[in-house]
Parts: sequence; C-alpha cells; structure tokens
Amino acid sequence: MAEKKPYRVTDAAGPYVAGRKVKPGSILDLSAAQAEYELQRGVIAPHGTVAPLRTPEDGGSVDLVNRGKPGAGVRNRR
Repeated sequence: MAEKKPYRVTDAAGPYVAGRKVKPGSILDLSAAQAEYELQRGVIAPHGTVAPLRTPEDGGSVDLVNRGKPGAGVRNRR
C-alpha cells in the first residue's frame, strides 16, 4: 500500500477533490499518485503550509492596503 500524506483543500477547490466531497480547509490523506493532479490544479496544498493570500487579481476579495484595520471590511458606511 502506498504511503499517504495529509493535504489541505484550498478555497480554489470545487465540491469534489480526488473523487471525494470536500469543503475548503478539509484535510485529505492522499498517496502521491492521488495528489499529483490536484496539486497541479492548486486545489490542495501539503498540510501544514500556509495558504497563499488571494488578491483581487486572482479572484479574491482581500484589501491588501486596509487589511486588519478596524472597519476594513465595510464599504460606503455613511
């Protein structure tokens, strides 16, 4: 039996990864062969690594200038 390693599902994943129904943040134990394609697609990352910060250019909605400041998530608050 092949050795399996833990992989974290990224927020770029759809509802299924490696034939399993998942949600972002889920941990999957996969063999190297099972993980290869999903790693290339960017829908999983080795468990224990930090997820890359998603920016508006790649579909995220993070305000990099105001991130972490009070009220940063609120727009047009008058």
